[in-house]
Amino acid sequence: MTLLQIIFIISGVVLVIISVDFFTKKKLNLFNILLLLWAGILLPLFVIFPGLLDKLGGFFWIVSWVDLLIYSSIIFLFYVCITLTNKLWDIKTQMTSIVRELAIENSDRKKIKWKIVFIIPVYNEAKKIKKILEEILSEGYKNIIVINDGSSDTSLSKLRKIEQEYKNIVVLNHFKNRWQWATLETGFEYIRRYGSVDYIVTYDSDWQHQISDLGRFVDAMENDKNLDIAIGSRFLKWGKTNASFIRTVVLKLGIFFTYATTGKRFTDTHNGYRVIRSKTLDTLRITMDRMSHGSEILGIIAKKKLRYQEIPVHIKYTKYSIENGQSSANAIAIAIRIIWGKLFR
Repeated sequence: MTLLQIIFIISGVVLVIISVDFFTKKKLNLFNILLLLWAGILLPLFVIFPGLLDKLGGFFWIVSWVDLLIYSSIIFLFYVCITLTNKLWDIKTQMTSIVRELAIENSDRKKIKWKIVFIIPVYNEAKKIKKILEEILSEGYKNIIVINDGSSDTSLSKLRKIEQEYKNIVVLNHFKNRWQWATLETGFEYIRRYGSVDYIVTYDSDWQHQISDLGRFVDAMENDKNLDIAIGSRFLKWGKTNASFIRTVVLKLGIFFTYATTGKRFTDTHNGYRVIRSKTLDTLRITMDRMSHGSEILGIIAKKKLRYQEIPVHIKYTKYSIENGQSSANAIAIAIRIIWGKLFR
């Protein structure tokens, strides 16, 4: 018996043991367990009876049984990689759920009763956050939920002082950075539990959004009571942006990508300015990691057939917002996550 055959037999025994262990501890679904068990049985079986491999290889026009084993191993390893990646995805989601629950439970859990509430994610915005909040308050809007996403600067301490100064501001704190998707979902979950509001506004903290645009969102929601969500677009008539040529090209490519993955013709894809009707929050649950949530929200709109309207907005890029925002190169990572989620999740 060759060394390669011994390795295959040992690998098969290990796979059988692992599949039995996963079955007793319920770590994988039944399909994955059966696949592992099947591979564990076939490996030593083919070593002991190589003629079976010859017959099977002939069926697939493969001459050598060794080639068949190698090809099968490559396919199996690819499957294992997919499974492990999805498992890692699930672990990150569970970790985010823990971070979210601690943020809500450790808050004052104030009841929110108002027509409009803002959700503002914050990450290392100590220099600007108070001015942004005061700009919103100066326009007559009172209720704001600010989620500090594990900032490494003094954002949290400044937000705690602001919370004491303005009683209608709620500060939630992620003890670990979990990216913008998690902060939005934390704000949504807080409203699901403690809110009695009409509309939720998602608003960035880097000065890209203009509070003067909000009236058009609210008018759209008021005029159409069946409208579930209004989403901002910098590329509609009356919309404005000073985005660079490269960023504009990336955003335009994102429009085609979103059409290919959702079948919907949105005019802007990664615009964080939105107004959501409160009843829509039960349908709108974000799960995709990092900055892919913009595409995920559009995907949910398409899949759940939510009624939506695009609203022209002015997105203003400054040196500060560019330094603190995501780069155009991140679009590739977003596309990969979207495709992976559709194919393997």
